[in-house]
Amino acid sequence: MKNLIFTFLSALLLTNAVAQITITNDDIAPAGTVVLLSTDSLTMVNPGPAGSDLVWDFSTLTAHETDTVSLMLPAQTPYGANFPLANFAVGLESDGQFAYFNRNSSLLSNIGVAGDGGEYGFVITSLVPGNIYLDFPVNFGNTRTESYYINVKLADNSLPGVDSVRYKSTTDEITTIDAWGTMKLPVGTFNVLRQKEEKTITDSIWTRFFGNWLLLSSGVSEVDTYNWWTDDLGAGFTLCTVDVEQPSQDVSEVTFLNSYTVGLQDSPTSVLSVYPNPATDRIRIDYPGASDVSRLVIRNISGDLVDMPYESGRATIEFNVVGIPVGLYFATMTLTSGDVLTVKFMVSR
Repeated sequence: MKNLIFTFLSALLLTNAVAQITITNDDIAPAGTVVLLSTDSLTMVNPGPAGSDLVWDFSTLTAHETDTVSLMLPAQTPYGANFPLANFAVGLESDGQFAYFNRNSSLLSNIGVAGDGGEYGFVITSLVPGNIYLDFPVNFGNTRTESYYINVKLADNSLPGVDSVRYKSTTDEITTIDAWGTMKLPVGTFNVLRQKEEKTITDSIWTRFFGNWLLLSSGVSEVDTYNWWTDDLGAGFTLCTVDVEQPSQDVSEVTFLNSYTVGLQDSPTSVLSVYPNPATDRIRIDYPGASDVSRLVIRNISGDLVDMPYESGRATIEFNVVGIPVGLYFATMTLTSGDVLTVKFMVSR
């Protein structure tokens, strides 16, 4: 509706200028939404200068890696109980990582993460006082300065006398909504605001050796992160992110939205049926495009991946749920067209 109003006003003014938008909490997709984020590791892009009515043509970006991102309620994740103040969560399918947020009409703030700590195993830690992703309403010219840190103790018994390792990281950040205009991506064209984050990150690693904490290493890095946001409800998530290392100006990564968001409530139920639901031994999904499913992922209510055997035919997908624990499950299907559908079903006995 906003875009229609803006288009109408532009016509009245007899101008081709792009509308300057405002981002609110309502423009961020709700829990229950699934999006595809892709990474281009080869295409060189230039974030360009700050300013008004600009055009960023990133339509030639190529998906070298694609990850399924699930927007969820904390209770639907395995580690939600560790973040009682969170009311929103984002999960990455490929590595089982989760970020926890406080989300309301005033801000979207990352207050904790849970993910793979490499050789140290799975790590759960809070961000103090929280990294503000967006403070609503988001308008061109907005700016803020913040500082946040993590301090996490990691188990490590690989060396005699060493019983743990502690990682500390402090980020000082200046965030500015420094540009607005039009962004062109492979998935479409959007009116956008650009957010520039200038970060100075101080890291240190400590080890507890025979009862004493010793500094193993420390370092300081600088990076500018550019995020493009839109009020297009078909997106509902960050459109594109570009990380630029400082002072080298090297672009380290480009991540971009590679599908319109599809929520559970948005699935085309008029052409899709799930039965029997609840199921005891087998469950069937009837969908005319079943043969076009390129990827199928099943998660339980905690967000864990579930290995559930299935058979796919011309218009059906059938699961064997024998031996699968009783509970609620979500099946996310990625089609060859790039569309993503998510359905839920129950297993009972």
